[in-house]
Amino acid sequence: MKWRIDFFVTPLRVALAAVAVAGGVLAFGWSGLFSVAATSGHWPITDWFLHYVMINSVKTHSIAVETPRNLDDPALIARGAGHYASGCASCHGAPGRPRNPVIREMVPTAPDLDAKVPTWEPKHLFWIVKNGVKYAGMPAWVSAEEREDEVWAVVAFLLKLPGMSDETYRRLAMGQENDGAVGGLTALAHRAQGRGLREDVLADCARCHGRDGMGRDGDAFPVIAGQSEDYIYDTLAAYALNKRYSGVMETAAARLPYSDIAALAEHYAAQPRKPVEGAKPLDPALVARGEKIAREGLRDTGTPACSSCHGPGRETPNPAYPKLAGQHASYLETQLTLWEKEHDSRGGGPFSGIMRKIAFGMTEADIKAVAAYYASLPPGE
Repeated sequence: MKWRIDFFVTPLRVALAAVAVAGGVLAFGWSGLFSVAATSGHWPITDWFLHYVMINSVKTHSIAVETPRNLDDPALIARGAGHYASGCASCHGAPGRPRNPVIREMVPTAPDLDAKVPTWEPKHLFWIVKNGVKYAGMPAWVSAEEREDEVWAVVAFLLKLPGMSDETYRRLAMGQENDGAVGGLTALAHRAQGRGLREDVLADCARCHGRDGMGRDGDAFPVIAGQSEDYIYDTLAAYALNKRYSGVMETAAARLPYSDIAALAEHYAAQPRKPVEGAKPLDPALVARGEKIAREGLRDTGTPACSSCHGPGRETPNPAYPKLAGQHASYLETQLTLWEKEHDSRGGGPFSGIMRKIAFGMTEADIKAVAAYYASLPPGE
């Protein structure tokens, strides 16, 4: 009989002890005695445990991530550098630019990536950049599900970051703005200011697109020179309103008032479209097939002739439609592929629904051919 009594009493004691401990924890929390001040930091055991959990969580959740083979692509690295300078460097620092002292007082503080990046595999970095980290101040990527290609661009840059020289970083992140044009106004900037465009706004865009809208680093950035004011304005407004998806451009456009967006549209629309320097050679057979699709369409898939809206041979029938002649093939291919996905991963301005229906019916081969054809055209067509 004694054994049976102990058998029931012991679990009861354990349950009562658990309730007492839980009550004590709640009472301690209610008292406010625990300091949440960042100045108090974490207990060493707490700091170790949180990082231990984070590391294992990242490795587990990134098991199925497939790493692309083009992470050494200079254009991809340049895109990642452009965003890193505006979106990441303020917390993590950069070559020649130490971390903000305010950030060093965060708990936990943003790590020095020069030392941390080599401890992760590319797929781990991708998962962190895409999803962010709870309780660490590390945000998830804007439009993460739609624009994984942009996340990989940042990863490509991060892999090159350890040991990077100040000069290399400035070239990758600032582009032509290294030539002193930010400090001293160029003639182009003076004309832009005459139209109401602030120099700091133009300089920020010029880091990637150039002051002339022709971009830099090969096909890293799209050609925006000579597009219509309507198209540029609609595009920037769509980014600002989260209607066109891009973790890079949404964050850039959202901080601009509409007056600045209008001034940027006017400035870049006034720039002459020129042949792209150092353009990659295109397969003549692919270009010929793309021309046939662009001029005649595809009856089998219901794809209309691209030339009916985008030329060549005449101006676009609607100023809100983009000019494609002389644009980078890689950029056109990316945009069509984003539309072609089962869930629209591109978004866009008021007429994006038209292209969504068209691109969705195109095959990968069709997309490559059309992109190659328009890239082959002189920019004036």
